[in-house]
Amino acid sequence: MNSEISRILNEVKPYKKTIAVVAIGAIVYAASYGTIVQLLRGLVDSLSVKNTDAAIKTAATITVLAILVAVSRYYFIYLMNYVAECVTQNIRQKLQQKFMHLSLTFHNNYATGSGGLISRILNDIRVIQDGLRMVADIFSQPLLLIFLITNLFVVNWRLTLVIFIALPIVGVFQKNISRSLRKYLPQGQVSLEKMTATIKESLDGVRVIQSFNLENVMAEKLIKESEDYLSLRKKIHSRIEVMGPVTEFVATMLILGILLYVSNEIANGRATAGDFVTFITSLMAANIPIKKFQESYVRIQEVIVSAQRIFSIIDDPQVIRGSAKNLPFPANWKTITYKNVSFSYGKDRILNSVNLVITRGERVALVGESGSGKSTLVNLLERFFDPTTGEILIDDINILDLNLQDLRQNIALVNQDVFLFSDTIEKNIQAGDFSRPKEDVEAMAKMANAHDFIMRMPLKYQSRVGDRGNLLSGGEKQRISIARALFKNAPLLILDEATSALDTASEIEVQKGLNQLMQGRTALMIAHRLSTIQNADKIVVLKSGKISEIGSHPQLLEAKGEYFRFYSLQHRI
Repeated sequence: MNSEISRILNEVKPYKKTIAVVAIGAIVYAASYGTIVQLLRGLVDSLSVKNTDAAIKTAATITVLAILVAVSRYYFIYLMNYVAECVTQNIRQKLQQKFMHLSLTFHNNYATGSGGLISRILNDIRVIQDGLRMVADIFSQPLLLIFLITNLFVVNWRLTLVIFIALPIVGVFQKNISRSLRKYLPQGQVSLEKMTATIKESLDGVRVIQSFNLENVMAEKLIKESEDYLSLRKKIHSRIEVMGPVTEFVATMLILGILLYVSNEIANGRATAGDFVTFITSLMAANIPIKKFQESYVRIQEVIVSAQRIFSIIDDPQVIRGSAKNLPFPANWKTITYKNVSFSYGKDRILNSVNLVITRGERVALVGESGSGKSTLVNLLERFFDPTTGEILIDDINILDLNLQDLRQNIALVNQDVFLFSDTIEKNIQAGDFSRPKEDVEAMAKMANAHDFIMRMPLKYQSRVGDRGNLLSGGEKQRISIARALFKNAPLLILDEATSALDTASEIEVQKGLNQLMQGRTALMIAHRLSTIQNADKIVVLKSGKISEIGSHPQLLEAKGEYFRFYSLQHRI
């Protein structure tokens, strides 16, 4: 059995009791339907000889069986659809959880970005869901076909054997179609992923698109991708739909031959009208499970392709591994030490043998040109990446030996690009630490200099912030993120360009909150505006992934090195 199909069936195992009910319902359906077709023989023959009592009894039995067909069909399809929903939702949750545990290396390198990942969690899983819905047919249709074929053999076994000669023709044709589908189905899913990525990009970047008059450019991009997708889907549909006409043509020829043959048999007294009706009805009814098999065959090919795409993500090894030792974060730590730390991003060396000691309570500023490794240095501390070589120590403990959740619980992050959840202000501040009483939210907002503007909003702390906080100004979002960091109450603080995107008035307000936030904490500050880090205890200047200078603001100005050059450019000395 295909490994992807095996893994999907493993996801079904928790629902095996429900599947058992589905199987029973499918068996009842197939047996009842097949028996109805068989009883038609007696009903027609009874009517032919005007045996009213026998005809009424047979009709009553058929009515009961028809009720069984309707009820059993409802329950096994309804239950199978529900199981399909449950299983695919479980896979969707696993996929979402994996997304959150994959390293930033994976996310940064993924070709179609978050839009492509959304396509997998929606489009590919929908394909699997549609495939699982057909599992009910696996129980009902083969059994129904067996009943119908049995009817055919009972009525006329010689004629039935002749019919079976035509089946290999359909089988060979199906095999060739399947080979072609396996070629085009993966390409179709990749094309759909590209379209999803473009649509998401159009939504995320709508302000830039409108500002640069790129509406037509993005529209043309989607049109081109849509044309590629439709071209592939055209090929797929042409191969899927060609199976129906071929099968129907073969069936039509068979029925025509059977009509001529059985008519001759009835005329010569070797068959009855009941035989004729039962044989034709069984043969035509057999077309239903055969079509279901064809559809299932196509679905299985689609499911295999989508399952491969989904499980390739679930199995991706690019996750930040938990610690084998799982040590707690040391409560009374004294120093953070970067020891010969290097980091490569693909073939590019970002950090090269960095050695740095940060003492508890210090405000350390990281300065350097774009690409010098400032953000990488702090990302390594929070284990968004792990060093290629070297180690980072909290006192004498390698951070790889610390419990990952505990390490991150002791670090608060304030970014330039503030991310707020599409929820209330209160919930966004609480996100710092949901285990802490929400009564502390207002106090943290006051410390972050955010309380006043929050109280001016219609619903105060229950006001929603919109998607990514787009209902708030840049300064308001930043102050909410500072309140969130205060609420977390972590001893380590990372400020990544926290005020660089703000106007002067907003920066003053935000800086008040940052000053409160840094009280009693060890802070690592990344800044391009040197005016914001002149009071730092230690300024670390990075160049091409190496530390070129370390010192206080006055010391570095006096040294007239790289820092002096930056300062001169900004202040026109």
